[in-house]
Order: sequence, then C-alpha cells, then structure tokens
Amino acid sequence: IKNMAIQKYSNMEQSLFTRFIRLGVPAVELDRLGRSRSSIAELYNWRYKNLGNLPHVTGQPQYQTANTGFPFDFQLVDVGDFNGVGESEPNPYFYQNLAEAEYVVATYMYMRLLGYK
Repeated sequence: IKNMAIQKYSNMEQSLFTRFIRLGVPAVELDRLGRSRSSIAELYNWRYKNLGNLPHVTGQPQYQTANTGFPFDFQLVDVGDFNGVGESEPNPYFYQNLAEAEYVVATYMYMRLLGYK
C-alpha cells in the first residue's frame, strides 16, 4: 500500500484468514491428510497439531512406491540463473524466474516421455 495513512491504520500485513479467526468466524484445523505421501506430509507437519494421515495413505500401494523416473518422493532443486538473470520484476509486484519456468517445462516434458498423462 503506497498511502502511508491507510497502510498504518489498515494493518494489511495481517492475512484475511487471521482477521476472520480474530472475529470469531468458525474454522476447522487440518489434522489428517489424504492426498499426500507420508514423507511429503512430514515437511509441513510442524505447522499443525497432531497432523496425521488418513488410513488409505498408509494402506494403498500408490502411496508407498516412488514415482517412475524420480529417485525420491520429492525433489528440491536449486535452479541457477538463466542467462545471468535470476528472479526478476519486469512490472511492479510481478515476479518471475525464467530459470525455474524452464526447469518446470523440462520436467513436464521428461514426465511425458516416461508416459505420465
């Protein structure tokens, strides 16, 4: 927010969800996951109290085996700069990272070649 008076009194750095909770709007806290592997859920279970998995996640084989062509359940990749440029802001409040975009497209093409649909 560019107007300092509005910025000071509106408290816009607070999320809308936080505002709703503060006003007493009922909310449901996540405590079970059903669409993510257990190993991936462990990345963010610190954020929720007693976060666990639904029974089908621990019982069905598609949640137990790795994805074809990928050595791990999840990949964390450090993408270098593309043509000497990392994250850029071509327009105000519009951020882009062309190296990450190229990497995602290459990964998608790789998955298509493996037979993913």
